[in-house]
Amino acid sequence: MNRTILDKAQLSEFILKSKYQVNPEKKFISRCIDGRYKNNEILPALAIPGADAGELALIFATSNSYGFEINVKKVWKTLVEVVGGEKNLQFHTDSHADRKVVLGGCGHMKQIKIDNRAYDLTDDQLSMINDQFSKIKKSGVIETELYGDHQEVAVVLIRGNWGVYPQATIKTQIGEQDSQIFTYHQTLIDERHKILAKKLIDNKAIILPNGCDEEYLYEALSETSENHLMETVKRLAMGLPIYQVIFQEEGNFKIIDLGKVE
Repeated sequence: MNRTILDKAQLSEFILKSKYQVNPEKKFISRCIDGRYKNNEILPALAIPGADAGELALIFATSNSYGFEINVKKVWKTLVEVVGGEKNLQFHTDSHADRKVVLGGCGHMKQIKIDNRAYDLTDDQLSMINDQFSKIKKSGVIETELYGDHQEVAVVLIRGNWGVYPQATIKTQIGEQDSQIFTYHQTLIDERHKILAKKLIDNKAIILPNGCDEEYLYEALSETSENHLMETVKRLAMGLPIYQVIFQEEGNFKIIDLGKVE
């Protein structure tokens, strides 16, 4: 599939049309990095691969990579606590735009299912994630459905207290074009992981080796989060440009070109 490549000027136009301020009361509610979410005023600004299903995978993978002792039930309880209750857990599936036939889970989780070893996850842990989110669906937690093919034209890493809607119409050489971007909100992810690290330790969900503290766990979560991001964008966004967008408090922003996904 041929995809337009956004240059910095086009991305600037995109962001001017789609930026919005983060709601501090909902800043730890997530969405996936997927560009197919429809723009709306309640869309979470915190974008992380796989949303909360991806976050659970991230905690397991961090424990595997670093050799942490883990209590699965307490990890789940802690994640629910951080997001403010099961009702706030976020995850999505893919559906055909016309026939509304469910094709399976989100792109990030699909890649984990295809090659869980690349994400430092065991088969049993992947089954736990699937089982846990299947249970909350049965209890009434709503799974978001995203429709259509991926049409993302850039990967955007966001810093600051502004969010970016994943869709906008931009000018191209052949006229105006509807576009999507992958978004990863570094600032909000960092803030959530600092709280998550503390609560995982306080709740005895993760037992660290002697001499290690919550800052160590936070750094471990951060490294694994970036690894999971890059593992998935290499599979879903090969050849697309990567940009870092840094917002100032008043909404002005700077764009840094980080090259292309390779």
